[in-house]
Amino acid sequence: MEITNLNLLNALDHSPLATAIYDNSDLRITYANAAMLHMWRTGPEILGQSFSEVFPGFTEEGFTSILEKVWHSGITYRATDTPAVIIDGPNKDTRYFDFEYKALVDQKGDTYAILHTATDVTKRQLTTRKLRLREEQLSFNNDLETLTHTLSHDLKNPLSIAKMGIGYLKNQKDVLTFHNLQWYDTIAQALSNVENIVNQTVQLSIARSIANVQEMNELLERMPTWCQEVKLLYPQFKGNIHLGLILPVYGDIGAIYQIFVNTISNAVKYSTCVAQPEIEIYSEQIDKGTVYFIKDNGIGIPESELDQIFCVHGRASNASRHQGTGIGLCLVKRLMERYEGTINISSREGKGTLVRLFFRNATIGTLDTD
Repeated sequence: MEITNLNLLNALDHSPLATAIYDNSDLRITYANAAMLHMWRTGPEILGQSFSEVFPGFTEEGFTSILEKVWHSGITYRATDTPAVIIDGPNKDTRYFDFEYKALVDQKGDTYAILHTATDVTKRQLTTRKLRLREEQLSFNNDLETLTHTLSHDLKNPLSIAKMGIGYLKNQKDVLTFHNLQWYDTIAQALSNVENIVNQTVQLSIARSIANVQEMNELLERMPTWCQEVKLLYPQFKGNIHLGLILPVYGDIGAIYQIFVNTISNAVKYSTCVAQPEIEIYSEQIDKGTVYFIKDNGIGIPESELDQIFCVHGRASNASRHQGTGIGLCLVKRLMERYEGTINISSREGKGTLVRLFFRNATIGTLDTD
């Protein structure tokens, strides 16, 4: 059905709301007002052409597929804060939009046109992002405050054990050497626990002050060194760490070091009790960034507990036999979020764990508010 209501189109021409109309199943652009043409950074010469031919980039981002589903289903599609890459000559600009693909249907329920309206909300997205970062900073500070308040409680047990052992050895001078050695080992382990708690607290405090630096970091030579450091911390680990493709990532190298060392440490720690520990570390390049995978065949995590392991002191129920404070993954998650990245974990108890770290490209997510 042809769009013939000239009065309506004249009104849309003067509307500040970006509007376009597609009038057949090939998504022919039969109408686009000045606001939409400006938003698309194009001119009226695109009228009469199909959406996919004019905007191959939008097709790659999935918008053509959504339009086709709207046409065939007759169901309107709405979205908010959606990123899209706008091409303006040689320049590419990622902007954010609220938009609607409204299916116009006849009495039979067949679609005869799609009304596309959109609003550029990039400035709002930038403001929201700043507020979110501020909230994350406050949350980070609250986590650190909670950690500080509970630090004395966490330290009491290992310090009490150490004091008890020293007192026992002082009062039992004639005790058998075997029992002496047992107490020495116990005291050493208690002091090691103290050191671990203090170190993790310092790490979390340092992470709070790390600036959001966008800088390329080659990891090809660093990764083997980091893996060796972790293996020295866990001499009981008798397995192998296999390195695949090691791609560079953006960020502060101090933060990246903490991200990988904490993640690899978990993989090593929770694989020490299996017969043949195997850990794989590799990366892949995707459109919007780099993904790193750290895979182990250790004890795994119960599926029902995956959400809680990112909380301060959050540990899986089957991790009690292994030393740790539960701060490491919380730290990693906070650092990844500061670089607009993500950490995802999939795991099966008794089968191992796969950690996915997504590092965003420096150019993705840059908001132009001019």
